Amino acid sequence: MFSTADESGTLVLELTYGGETYEVINETMYPSDDSTITLCDLSSLLEPYARRVLQVTMNCSFTDQAGTVAIDPVTVLFAMADVGQSALEFTSTHFLTILDDAKMTAEGREERVYVYNHGNPVQEISVTAYVRMLSGVVNTLTADLPANMVTDGITQFDVSPAAVILAIGLHDGSLLSYVVECGNRRQEFRMMEEATPPAPVLLFTNSFGCQEFIYCTGTHKKDSKYDRQSTRMRGMLRNYRIVENRQFSANTGWLPAGMANWADELFRSEEVFLWDGGTPGREVVITDSKSEISNDDDHMPAFEFTYSYAQRIHNVMQPAHAGRVFDNTFDYTFN
Repeated sequence: MFSTADESGTLVLELTYGGETYEVINETMYPSDDSTITLCDLSSLLEPYARRVLQVTMNCSFTDQAGTVAIDPVTVLFAMADVGQSALEFTSTHFLTILDDAKMTAEGREERVYVYNHGNPVQEISVTAYVRMLSGVVNTLTADLPANMVTDGITQFDVSPAAVILAIGLHDGSLLSYVVECGNRRQEFRMMEEATPPAPVLLFTNSFGCQEFIYCTGTHKKDSKYDRQSTRMRGMLRNYRIVENRQFSANTGWLPAGMANWADELFRSEEVFLWDGGTPGREVVITDSKSEISNDDDHMPAFEFTYSYAQRIHNVMQPAHAGRVFDNTFDYTFN
């Protein structure tokens, strides 16, 4: 908000990112009855820019006949979540996720955490692993995990079970759980046994613009529908246009309470990919979902949703895998 005694003034709003400065607003403004000019709903104005680069610097100034008044540069982070505290408090005590409880994981899964350290990239984080040795004794092993990459001032760390096992030098025994820490930030991962591999595995962009994984262990189905347009040509009925719409239905499987709240991030995400063999696969779109939680003592949340390929052609070939009846878009029931 700016105060002015003049009938009008020039307001300039600039955003800086990627080493360049861009003008968002540069126009004449007229004060209200109380001689003030107020910019309302700045979040909606800045969201498209922050969504793309995750971190921008905002400069705003107002010029009238009395001179120019400018606010100090402000760092804006992308966040589509009400975290209930200031950005400084949240980023100093949390990784960039709404998951505020332990996450279930398993051997072979990919896991990531993200750190915003106020313009100072973090080089490594500590991991404390709890291991059951062959003798049955549970040992506590510690190590450091190096940064994976830094993008827009946000540091990504690979905290997959495989990375932890390698870091702690585990040769004999089994990993039970582990905790990764960075300053006051803390995230626990608990290992579990998987009867069958998850399907699908989805990589999605969360409310902070960072990518997370969700592993679905419930029923996975495929349903192809065809829109056919036909006509008679030389007395014969012919299909001249066939459009396939391949839809998949999936179930997350049973989730602990903390992960159930976090799983809604998938349904509100605008960017979702299939995770295929260690790399992002085809982009998909969540078309329907049901995420219901109750306070019944015996309630175990498991969410159902449907998705389709984002691309126009749904006739997608899948590589053959020995020992399967179905391709890798379906499930592993008949291995």
